[in-house]
Amino acid sequence: MKMRVISLVLIVASIALVGCGGDPPTADLNAAKQALDAARAEGAERFASSEYSAAQSAYNQAESTVNTEAEKLFKNFDQAVQQIADAKTKADRSKASAASEKGRQKGSAEGVISAAQAAISAALASLDEAPAGKGTEADIEQLRADLSSAEADLSAARSAVGSENFADAETKAKSAQQQAAQVSSGVQMAVQKYHELVEKMRPWYDRI
Repeated sequence: MKMRVISLVLIVASIALVGCGGDPPTADLNAAKQALDAARAEGAERFASSEYSAAQSAYNQAESTVNTEAEKLFKNFDQAVQQIADAKTKADRSKASAASEKGRQKGSAEGVISAAQAAISAALASLDEAPAGKGTEADIEQLRADLSSAEADLSAARSAVGSENFADAETKAKSAQQQAAQVSSGVQMAVQKYHELVEKMRPWYDRI
């Protein structure tokens, strides 16, 4: 009888141990959460939104599975471990995609900014060389004001790059480039107007 009781106790203990199924994969879940946080810090929510959303969903599912299994008498975390691994992989992938897309957008914005800077420099040089005389002073002054507006847009574009607002940076840089081109065209028209006025003011005998 005593041996039967001991055997029964051992069986119950064995079942209890099997029921425990080991400890919850807390460390793995934390690692997946850290990977998700790193992806968010890299800007995955903006630059790889679909991949980040998939990673977030995978993590939520894994966390739910862990919590559900932890409440059971007979625990089995095998599925949770697989889900956690999947969540971490997706988080790492979204981080890499975000870094790549962010680099692409930054490069594109900086290219437009460079073109805008070149256009502004060319417009400024043409303004400095433009003859200023009666009949063109107002035109030249207005063109300088227009160029100042272009420079302000260029400055805003550079600030937008610093804030990782690359779409806004491109918009501002393109506006600056367009204004600078208009200034250069305006200078050519002012120069032509100046020469026409000079020619018109020449004495008739100098034209013979």
